[in-house]
Amino acid sequence: MDPIFIFFLVMLVFLYLLLIRPQRQQAKRMQELLQNLQVGDEVITAGGIYGEVTDLDDERVQLEIDADVKIAVARRAIASKVTSEESAAMADEPEEAPEPETAPEPETLEDPEPVAEEQTSR
Repeated sequence: MDPIFIFFLVMLVFLYLLLIRPQRQQAKRMQELLQNLQVGDEVITAGGIYGEVTDLDDERVQLEIDADVKIAVARRAIASKVTSEESAAMADEPEEAPEPETAPEPETLEDPEPVAEEQTSR
């Protein structure tokens, strides 16, 4: 056999094992995640929004992101489910951030003198 043919064959096997196969497995896991979504699951969207699934459709998922605040997102926008450890960490965080200190009022400057316009003659 030709050594170049063997080299290309080895490269194809190498590319399959390192690139193509892991991507297919990732896509399969994501498809299973989206098919197995249920009402009550806590999820994270691709945009980083945490929410609880309140309603499901073929293409949309309705999330409750806060008390009485619901949004509808595309089903494919769901990135992952929140594990119990992450949801416990979210519950420990304070809900309201402390109010920022107010900045001092800026000093007002006096009105600048108007600039005289030059008249051009032709």
